[in-house]
Parts: sequence; structure tokens; C-alpha cells
Amino acid sequence: MSVVTINDLFYYLPDGRLLLDNLSGSFGTRSGKDKGKRTALVGRNGVGKSVLAKIMAGALPIIHPCSGSVTRSGPVFYLEQTTTPERFSDVADLAGVREILHATRRAERGLGSDSDMFLAEGHWDIEERLIRELSIAKLEYLTPDTNALALSGGEYTRVALAGAFLSGADFLILDEPTNHLDSPSKKALMEYLRTWKSDVLLITHDRALLDEVDKITELTPHELKSYGGSYSLYRERRDMEQAAVLGKLEQAKTERRIANAETQASIERQNHRAGSGKKRFADSGMPKALKKALKNSAEKTSGKLDAARDEKLEKLAKAEKEAFFDANIEPDVVFIPPECSVHAAKVVLRLEGVVLPYGDKTPIDRTVTGPERIAIEGLNGSGKTTLLRVLRGEIAPLRGSCEVKVAFASLDQFATLPRGKSSPEILREVCDMTPGEAGTRLAQIGIARERLSVESEFLSGGEQLKVALLRALHKTPSPQLLILDEPTNHLDIDSVESVEKMLKAYTGALVVVSHDAVFLDACGVTGRLCLSATGATS
Repeated sequence: MSVVTINDLFYYLPDGRLLLDNLSGSFGTRSGKDKGKRTALVGRNGVGKSVLAKIMAGALPIIHPCSGSVTRSGPVFYLEQTTTPERFSDVADLAGVREILHATRRAERGLGSDSDMFLAEGHWDIEERLIRELSIAKLEYLTPDTNALALSGGEYTRVALAGAFLSGADFLILDEPTNHLDSPSKKALMEYLRTWKSDVLLITHDRALLDEVDKITELTPHELKSYGGSYSLYRERRDMEQAAVLGKLEQAKTERRIANAETQASIERQNHRAGSGKKRFADSGMPKALKKALKNSAEKTSGKLDAARDEKLEKLAKAEKEAFFDANIEPDVVFIPPECSVHAAKVVLRLEGVVLPYGDKTPIDRTVTGPERIAIEGLNGSGKTTLLRVLRGEIAPLRGSCEVKVAFASLDQFATLPRGKSSPEILREVCDMTPGEAGTRLAQIGIARERLSVESEFLSGGEQLKVALLRALHKTPSPQLLILDEPTNHLDIDSVESVEKMLKAYTGALVVVSHDAVFLDACGVTGRLCLSATGATS
């Protein structure tokens, strides 16, 4: 018996767009040898993965004009991908146990109300269990009362994951769980998932994590399609299927072109015969009644031929349309780098004796000149994001000086966008563009036309990040330095590859935080600055 079953699900977004079109499928199992399987849900940004996950978990109700049903045979826990530390007061709150924890504490002091006793029932050891989960996540230095705002991006994600495992749900849905995690934390998560006894659905584009799963399910606008095995096997089978459907589409196009050419030639022959017949009739001296009878017969025959040709062309057009629909062709994602250049001897930024307010406390001395590309590396909590905030001028160092000497643009790890504004409005705030030019740029990165009027908070996590990155790239004046914090989080694989190409072509300087080694190599990193408990090293 499946844990979650979806039947004939249609889901419309607030803007009226049909997102999920008659989906059916099942996930997880309550018992037996298949229990404890890891399934990955993949698909392009904006296709509806997170929406589907929320519906599966009951976090997003199915309301009119949506239809269909979702049945759950046990508790389902959903860990969302896009959230901010400001929403939570402390570690216990982020882990989802704050109310229960405070209820048990009040009850133990003899101050508990009836509602406290109800919440605490069966959870008297919640603090001990939370501390144990934090220890497993290598966060033993945190307490349930640690301020959430003091956490790094990686610590934040690991605490949220600890809360997911603490939930005891029969089915976990983890949305982009490796975002912000350093390499050791990713490996620890994979090891934990191997021992987890319940089913897990992973919404992820992390290529290493995808190779750890038992099954991959692809979400398209019209179906859920499952593939057994890891990501490598999925890509191989998917590429074969795509080649087959593209071949079918090309064949349908060819057949229609041939039929159109034959039809045109037939019409020309028919017109030629009709013209010749009229001349013969005019010269034959044939009685008018016979001429009329022959003309009617010819027109009737011509009408039948025309109807047969139209029917054939209609069938071929329908076959081509169906082949195109099956091919599910998506436009390429294209990020265009800003037009700029930095002279090789130009000092871009200078750090002199900088001591960070959080993380590594060793003085940092570093000068970046010309179009250098520097990767900031280090474990979660070592101060990578803090260093970027110092570079952006958002916070001051404890000691030392930081000078950025060129125009720069930045992307924070949460891809923060102004709320209540559409993508073209957000883009035009930072650069001189017409609405048409903004729409074209957004279309190039995969933001569909019907999504241009959607306010930023209603975009998917991947769409938000792409808009935020595009906004940074096209800022006026043109940036000679890009400061990027985890720029590939939430992006589908096609979009990641497009960002890699864009950064490779960018002629300015780059300072980037990323735990994706493949990405760093692809965008041409020329130097590294590693932060650690023992000091910053180059």
C-alpha cells in the first residue's frame, strides 16, 4: 500500500495558469521490502515540483477550480526549500518542535496548562531527542535556544533536516536538501538517508545525490514518469526516449511537407486540366446542356479530391502536433553576461587585516586584481557568507579594512527579491530597459510569458533565483565584479549549465561561494580563499 496516492490531479495557479495537468501516481510504501526507498523528483524550474510536494503533504489544499484527490495512509512531512532565518526565533523553532519543547518545560516546572499537557503527551523526551539529532548532524555546539539568525546557511539547512528526521513521519519530502551544505555535510546526509527506515522523496538537482537514489520520477506539465535506478541510468534512458520522439517528430514533419508539396502539384495539374477542358468545350460546338452536365461532373469529382486531400493534410497536421506534444521541447536557458572588462592591473578589491564578526577570526589579507575568479571555501559556519556580506558593505569587519574599487553586483544565498513586484518590474528597477526588452531577457532564462505578471513571492525557488541572478547581471552601471553566494541552489541542471557558460564568458572579476566542485571548475576559478577554524588560507 502506497503512503501517498495522487488521482487525476489538476492544479491552477492564482494567475489562472494550469500547472499540474491530470496527474496520477503513487509514492512510498507502508510495509514490505520496498519500504525505506529513496525516490528523486526532477523537472525543470517552474514545472510544479514544490507545489506538488506541498499538495502531497497537505500543506497546500486542493481548492476550486482545482480538482482531483490525494490520499495519505500515514503522516507526511515536507521540508520546504525557500525560507529565511527571520521566520524562526531559535533552533527549536526551526526544527519544528518549539511549542512542544516549551510545553514540556512548563509542565516540568509545574506551570503547565491543559493544552501544555496535551502537547507534551508522548513527547516528554523531545529536548533530548533534538539534542541527539543535532549531534548526529555535527551541530552539538548548538542548543535548542540558539538564535536562528546566528546560523550560517549550512547550519540552518542541517537544523531543518534534523527537524525533518525528528518528525517520525512515514514519508519525508525533502525539497533541495543539499542547498547550502558543505561537502562533509552532504556526505553525512547521504549516509543518514541510507539508514533511514521510512520512504523519502528528494526534490533535488544535486548530481551526486541523484546517483544515490533508488528511483527517479520526472515531472512534466502533463505526467509523472518513473525510471528505476540512479541519475546516470535515468539520463541514458531519457536521452534514448528523447531521440526516439524527436525522430518521430521529424518524420511527421517530413510526411507533412511531402503531402503539402504533392497537394500543391495536384492543384496545379487540376487547374491546368480545367483550363484545357474549358478551351476544348468552347471549340467543340457541344450542346449547352451536355457542357453543363460535364462541368457539374468535373466539379463534383474535383470536390471529392479536394476533400480527400484536406482530410489527409488534417491527419498529418494532427500527427505532427501530437509528435511535438510528446517531444515536450523546452527552449534553451540562456544567461547573457554583462558587457564589461577589467584591466589586468586594475585593483578590484583589497582586504587588509580583516577579522570577521562571525566564523574564522584570523586576519585576512587579500588583493584581487583584474578578472580574477576567487572561490571562497570552508566548512559551514566558517564565515563564507559573512565575508561576502563584508565585501558588499552590509556589515563591518571587527578589525581591518575592506575596499571594493569597482562597480559590483551580488546575489545572496536566499535570492532575495522585492515582494509584491513582477519579474519585469524587478529587472527594470536596476537597469534602463523597456518592458519588451525585459520580457525578452526573462524569456531567455526560461521565465514563461504567462509568468511575467506573477509577483516574485509566487515564483518557484528556481525561478526566483534566476530572476535574482539576471537582476544582478544587468545592474547599471555594468558590474566589473560579481559577488555570488551559492548561485546554483534551486536551479535545474540545464540552468546550472547555462550559468556555467555565462560565467565562463564573463570578462569581469568573480568572488563566489559554492560547494559544487564541478560548477567551480566549469566557470574557470583561478584562485581560492579557504576559511577554517585555524585561519584563512589562499
